[in-house]
Amino acid sequence: MIKTLRRRLTLLVACVLVLVTVGIVLSIRAINLRNIDTSARAALAVLSENRGQRPGQMQQAPPDLPDGETPPPKPEGDTAPTGGSLPPQAPADSGGDAAAGSDGSLPAQAPADGETPPPRPEGDQTPPQRPGIDMPGGNSLASLSNAYTIRLDGAGNVTEWSSDRSDLYTDAQVQAMAGAVLAVGETEGRIDTQYYRLIDDGEGGEERLLIVLDARLEFLSAERMLRAAALVAALAGLLLGAGAWLLIRRMLQPVQASFDRQKQFVWDASHEFKTPLAVISANAELLSRQVGPNEYLGYIQSEVKRTDNLVQGLLTLARMDKGTVTAEMKRFDLSQALLGVALPFESTVFEAGRTLETDVPEGVFIRGDEAMLQQLAVILLSNALKYSGEGGLIRLSLVQKGRGAVITVYNTGAGIAPENLERIFDRFYREDLSHNSAVAGNGLGLAIARTIAEAHKGHIRAESEQGSSATFIVTLPG
Repeated sequence: MIKTLRRRLTLLVACVLVLVTVGIVLSIRAINLRNIDTSARAALAVLSENRGQRPGQMQQAPPDLPDGETPPPKPEGDTAPTGGSLPPQAPADSGGDAAAGSDGSLPAQAPADGETPPPRPEGDQTPPQRPGIDMPGGNSLASLSNAYTIRLDGAGNVTEWSSDRSDLYTDAQVQAMAGAVLAVGETEGRIDTQYYRLIDDGEGGEERLLIVLDARLEFLSAERMLRAAALVAALAGLLLGAGAWLLIRRMLQPVQASFDRQKQFVWDASHEFKTPLAVISANAELLSRQVGPNEYLGYIQSEVKRTDNLVQGLLTLARMDKGTVTAEMKRFDLSQALLGVALPFESTVFEAGRTLETDVPEGVFIRGDEAMLQQLAVILLSNALKYSGEGGLIRLSLVQKGRGAVITVYNTGAGIAPENLERIFDRFYREDLSHNSAVAGNGLGLAIARTIAEAHKGHIRAESEQGSSATFIVTLPG
């Protein structure tokens, strides 16, 4: 019983730890995905406002030139990305100033090589802006760096594209992404790890810009974090499980000690009762021979016999608990063993006014202890006889199940209350709690039957239709 309790507590703690671990890991995953989604959509909004350009990368547009003239060469060291053939910035105003940001402020321009930044106005304590970070949506843009812009004509064909990391993408990949977005039919969304937004480009709305922000690296990072969190959670769960197992063992040690003392007491008391019972029985037998039939001697002999049966049952359970009696496992004919019990029992059943039926096919062999399984059958048949009632029916059945077998004992009668179907296998338990029932018994028979079934790695259970019948089913492995 203590082992079963320990096993159940350990299993309960293990289930709780698994649920908590899975909950933590799934929560981390959900938080990471939500953060990625939030950052990506914020960055995509900023890119859309700037026609696919990062705020810190917007370049000054070249001034209008007369026909035939070419723009001046780019300063030496200018490494501004160009990507594809898509123009990288919005037009500047007539004064040559850089395009304004979404909040009306002018984005900072990096000084050319060898130049020094212009002096700041006297008294200006505002910290200098860092392009792409201190601007609206800059944090999102800094954390999600890969993006590209695709220009589509009125028919949905890719005319050109640009990217700050054009080395990461090919024309085929860009064309495939554009086709996937057009197939979805939504102006904003996500395909795999890429977030997109489709906006109109130009007054007529015939051309469109498809702005794509690639969060592939962020998803890979989230997966790595998830694996790390799962590993840490699993290790923590194992350590907590081992600690819980040790704690449960320690907590149940006093209960185990108390249970061991109880079993030892039953063992000692049963042995102590054997001698006085034997003396009382012998003296009562001698007196009955001297004085002849006597009502009071009959009471003494009846109670001595009942008490002796109780002591024998206690000794049987005590021996099984202590392990001094173990099942001698060998292959034998279970059919013959059950018939050897049922046939002598027929006369007892007939005298009690009941009917015994047997449905035991020949040739059912299993591996087990023949004597113990015969004792189990006697217990179940005796129990059925006690509770079958006048004119009742008792049926003993045997069915081969794989390499094992199923023994069934059925009897008509009052049956068993549903709440007592499990409790009837407890020691000393009887449905008649007053123990004044006209049916003789001490409440140990079914407890012994369960112990025998468990010694064979089997299982016994009861089924009942209250007021009609009761059935005991013993399942034995091969």
